[in-house]
Formats: sequence, C-alpha cells, structure tokens
Amino acid sequence: MELSSPDPCSLCETEGRKVYTAIFGREIPPIVLDRFVVASKQLNALTAQPEVDRCTRAILACPDLEALELAARTTRRLPLLSRKFRLMVYLAETLPENQPIFINQRSSFLRGALSVAWAALHTAWKMPAGLWWLRRVARG
Repeated sequence: MELSSPDPCSLCETEGRKVYTAIFGREIPPIVLDRFVVASKQLNALTAQPEVDRCTRAILACPDLEALELAARTTRRLPLLSRKFRLMVYLAETLPENQPIFINQRSSFLRGALSVAWAALHTAWKMPAGLWWLRRVARG
C-alpha cells in the first residue's frame, strides 16, 4: 500500500512535528520545520518507495516515536526513521535556544554520572515498547 498524498509536503510537515516533539518534547520552530521538509524530501527521493511508505506509516501510527526509533536503530530496521531523527537533531542544534541541550555549561562528575545512569534506565524502559511498536509497524 503506497501512501500517496496529493500534498506530500503536508506529510513531511507532520513527520517533522512528530519527530521534533519526540526528541525535544515541545513544538517545532517554523525555521526548523521548513528546513526539515526540504531535507526530508531529499531523503525520501534517495530511498525506495516501500521504505518511505513504511517509515511514514510508522511515524503517523506510533504514539512513542522515541521508543520506536531506539528499537529501529538498535536492530537496524527502518533506517530512514533513524536518518530523519538524526536530521532533526542536526537542524535543531543550530538554534541558540537549544544550546543548553547540546552543550554542558557546568562540569560536575556527580551530575555526569547521574545523567549516564538516567540515560541507561530510560533506554532500558523504552526498548521493550520500541521493539513492540517495531514489530507492529513491520506487520502493518
């Protein structure tokens, strides 16, 4: 089943909104959305149509994209989804308001150790849900 749409731009915009929210937990800035749409179209053009359709279907259907992308990246399935997440991170790090997310302003061994521990627990929590969603998307 192909996801043909009269306006593929709106699909890219929807994908951009969902991916940004999954990563940063807030609404996407318009400049990042515009850049994502252009770059996402280029990614889609370089990818086989069944993979594009599978990725779009996954993004639109999955309520926990963070978990799905983690599982997809770990299992090397849905590579286009992982590329779109990387693309979004590259675009978002250009904004000054996102600088605190990407750059640690203060060094603290304890804070660093706690951050690593939190990341490990968060990953362990997300992985089972991501694997479940990945299986579900693969069947659909």
